[in-house]
Amino acid sequence: MHGPKKILVGTDLSESSKAALATAAFYAKTFDADVVLASVFDPTPFVAPSVIPGPTDLLESATREIEKSIREALTQTAQDVFADRAARVKIVPLRHPAPGDALADLAHDEGVDLIVVASHGRTGLKRVLLGSVAERVTRMAKCPVLVVRAGETD
Repeated sequence: MHGPKKILVGTDLSESSKAALATAAFYAKTFDADVVLASVFDPTPFVAPSVIPGPTDLLESATREIEKSIREALTQTAQDVFADRAARVKIVPLRHPAPGDALADLAHDEGVDLIVVASHGRTGLKRVLLGSVAERVTRMAKCPVLVVRAGETD
């Protein structure tokens, strides 16, 4: 059976993304695939450079700290969730203001065959205000996208 040889799984490191991680681990093991484990972040909502006097060094320092923290969390996730193939997991903390676009672009750049993302199931005003990363990835990606509803593996 032909299956994906390289899988991108996007995670926001929340509890609700665990179902997508478990699904990606299942596909990776089943098809002996490599994994790109990515988390997209945008530090600007946390540090407002226009309010802080002085150079943008503070923003860059904060960004480095956020990236380091995300890289450590992704590394731990790779060891926990993808233990049988942790050496074949590429860790990608990615600074970008639009997570859906960033994941679709990363998938193209990495040549992945499948993207796995979680759907948090937000509706109404929350979805309009927050946007839908899964929906954006599905529209922008040039490869198949598997959207896993949060908690589906329980």
